[in-house]
Amino acid sequence: MKWHSNPTERRQFHSMKWASFPKDELPLWVADLDCAPPICVENTIKGLLSHGVFGYGLEPPGFREAWVDHLSTNHDWSIDPDWIIPIAGVVPGMRFSLMAHPEITNVLTPSPAYPYFRAVPSTEGRIEHLFELARQGQALEPKLKQIQATLDSIANQAAILWCNPHNPGGTVYSANFLLELSDIAAKNNTLIISDEIWADLILDDATHVPMGKISSPDQPTITLMAATKTFNIAGFPCAIAIIPEPKTRARFKKTQVAMPHITPLGYSITEACLREGWDWHSELLEALRFNRSLVTAWANQHSELTTITGQASFLAWIESESDHDLTGRLSRAGVRLSPGPSFGSATATRMNFGCAPATLEEALRRINLAL
Repeated sequence: MKWHSNPTERRQFHSMKWASFPKDELPLWVADLDCAPPICVENTIKGLLSHGVFGYGLEPPGFREAWVDHLSTNHDWSIDPDWIIPIAGVVPGMRFSLMAHPEITNVLTPSPAYPYFRAVPSTEGRIEHLFELARQGQALEPKLKQIQATLDSIANQAAILWCNPHNPGGTVYSANFLLELSDIAAKNNTLIISDEIWADLILDDATHVPMGKISSPDQPTITLMAATKTFNIAGFPCAIAIIPEPKTRARFKKTQVAMPHITPLGYSITEACLREGWDWHSELLEALRFNRSLVTAWANQHSELTTITGQASFLAWIESESDHDLTGRLSRAGVRLSPGPSFGSATATRMNFGCAPATLEEALRRINLAL
């Protein structure tokens, strides 16, 4: 994996990661990698630019086939291409899922979790019910009894916002765990909306099991996936919702009226990565495993902190016992991390280690000085 030799240059190209904060802060916050994507992305862009006309586009005929092949080959999930609804992003997919079900007034969300897990239900005017994730080794797991108890206490229909692999903990949930969660949802007539954008960035010997695969075909389940994190192509929004149950799928489709569409570039780049980007992907995983080892070695020197590097993603979750200004202290030391309160923890922070080892080592050095 070739990391960007001078990532600070990204500021002049309006990078959210690098241009949002002062120049003296190293940005290890938003989930964005400091490397070029697979060469197939550049080749695809050049091919489309050579045409020179940029009008409205349609979904390419091979787009769904690429996803069907990928899910079958890499996740042992055989799906009907008609189950796929292309959308502009996983987060919009979470909101579309609630928009499609106005009768759902209650939403169960994990904590800690990616900030949109709380923002989306709030924006849609739903009642939020948090279920806490507790540390189990290098994993963050909920108590299924708590989820069951919450559903038992709710009179109206509910939905569960799920995240697997988990952000920020990197936990990859087992098939048995997911089956039990699905059974609880089915018995309580509860929709599961599963964000699985990290499914192809697993760093350990673990197997990602899609929620839509583990659930019964008649269980309302919406599985949201994208290649944007996997291949570092977030600038070309493109995702899919996989919905096996026909009525749920029809309701979701109705939300797409007057919504942003995927551009021809977004479609083509995602398809190219799913077909041609896997050698690059293997190199990326090795590079991320090395960076994770640097974070683990650093964490072993700081017993005053609880650091979870997880089984997947390029994120580390760092929790202190009582420091409510952890992110601020590190920012003043020259390292910008994602603040824990937006994830649901006042004393935590999230680190993105998807960068050159030299950048990561300098950031860890600055953090040591701050601590």
